Amino acid sequence: MKATSGSIPSGSDWLAELKWDGMRMQVAVRDGAVTLWSGSGRDVTSHFPELAALGDAVGLDAVFDGEVAVFEGTRPSFHQLQHRIHVSQPTAQQLTEFPIVFLGFDLLSLDGSELFDIPLIDRRRLLDQVLEDGPSWRVPQHSDDAEGLLQLARAHELEGIVCKRARSTYQPGRRSPSWVKVKLRSRQEFVVGGWLGGSGSLDGTIGSLLVGVYGGSPESPTTDLHFAGSVGSGLRDDTRTKLAAAFAPKAECPFTAVPQLDKTPHWVEPTTVVEVEYSIWDDDSLLWHPSFRGIRIDREATEVVRESTPAE
Repeated sequence: MKATSGSIPSGSDWLAELKWDGMRMQVAVRDGAVTLWSGSGRDVTSHFPELAALGDAVGLDAVFDGEVAVFEGTRPSFHQLQHRIHVSQPTAQQLTEFPIVFLGFDLLSLDGSELFDIPLIDRRRLLDQVLEDGPSWRVPQHSDDAEGLLQLARAHELEGIVCKRARSTYQPGRRSPSWVKVKLRSRQEFVVGGWLGGSGSLDGTIGSLLVGVYGGSPESPTTDLHFAGSVGSGLRDDTRTKLAAAFAPKAECPFTAVPQLDKTPHWVEPTTVVEVEYSIWDDDSLLWHPSFRGIRIDREATEVVRESTPAE
């Protein structure tokens, strides 16, 4: 189940949670064994061996929904998380330098019974009973004061909050208006359709990414990939190396209209999803002051569309 973008909804039948700057993940415990799936359905069990201990901690079969994050102090850091999400067999040093925390915010199954049709408030009550905070996992608290929680998120420079209707059921695979993410920063996922070479010390390497989004709505994306601009700020050498290895060259432009560029582009198959922060997304559909934040393996490229304008 995914959230729509918007402002704080009116009414009293809502619970608010902090929006964690992490990677969406489901955790399944069956017969004491733990299996992890990313939001795109990829098995990432070996990436996060810290969570293997959840099997003994929970003590019964269950499926949890949540996010995995790496913290810098009290704040989650998506940049630091990049050191873990792309590593299928982390070293002891990586486990020590970039420890993860699973933030469980929903319970989807318990003792073999699906809980999709049970109201969120009741699923959360069961979640608190089943999952106690541990060394690499915890259950974040929710609040009925969305405005106050948003101010707290702003004060700590967090991404925002998510408001969820207390009586809502769980709707797998759907971007539902029963969950509303309220962002403090303009930020979302984009699909990479190509890249431009760098200059100077970056000659011969990736200088900037050519990104876009599919048309249509979150519920019904189209096959048209619309160009949204180029992103060079925020790219690091190690990220350039990862991206270059992931890209599959494409002979023709994958965007619906070939963008006007000042360099010869290198087109790639539009399968890589990245997260970008920006100041404005203007009426011409081009990003202003975009900055690369990280690669996402928990998003399917074909589902990436333009989200609504975030709250200021």
